[in-house]
Amino acid sequence: MPHKNSVFVKTTFQSSFHLHNYATILRTLQALFGDIKMDDVLPKIELRANYDLFLIDGAKSKWQDLIPADLICLAKHYSVVIFNVDKEDVCEQNLLLNHFNGVFYKSDAPEDIFKGLIRVDTGELWFTRKVISKAFNDILAVATSFNNLHGDIELKQDYYEHLTKREKSVIHLIAQGASNNTIADKLSISDHTVKTHLYSAFKKTNSRNRVELANWAQRYISVLLPMGK
Repeated sequence: MPHKNSVFVKTTFQSSFHLHNYATILRTLQALFGDIKMDDVLPKIELRANYDLFLIDGAKSKWQDLIPADLICLAKHYSVVIFNVDKEDVCEQNLLLNHFNGVFYKSDAPEDIFKGLIRVDTGELWFTRKVISKAFNDILAVATSFNNLHGDIELKQDYYEHLTKREKSVIHLIAQGASNNTIADKLSISDHTVKTHLYSAFKKTNSRNRVELANWAQRYISVLLPMGK
């Protein structure tokens, strides 16, 4: 199957295109990819398979604790890199554990951006070794604790099928550390409706509070609660 050799850049159109970092990204993309499309919204689901790589402009975004759910879904199925961000505005480990392929900061040198894009284009990750090592150790720790469980928690389909689609969305956001107000904004529902879904999710997952629900979600969410493309 021939390489599609195309990239999609989601930009805010408010970024400073004249900045050296941004210009470096675009020049490197032009050297590596035959087709580059830029827009401020993601392509329709049925068109996303046409692209080898998605670059997401994170200018002025605060994704340290909460990554937008649509980007998490995108990263589960495609190669996604965040760029044009400040180091204090994102958490590399959070990005890595949510299947992102890398991040480029505003302060990155042009040669590092070039090197990173080549690595990502060949299927590698572009995160610091320290972050990758810590994430790997955390995953091993979770796997070990999971293997030591005694039958009281099993990955059974009926354990999550009784959750509604909206409850799953709320649980996803809770797992990312979202507040009730943030969830309401993301899902375009009222605070009261958020609380209703939250209490229902507590009951269905045997969680006593949002901390226990987040722990439940972070353990099972990638296996039990896959969100559609």
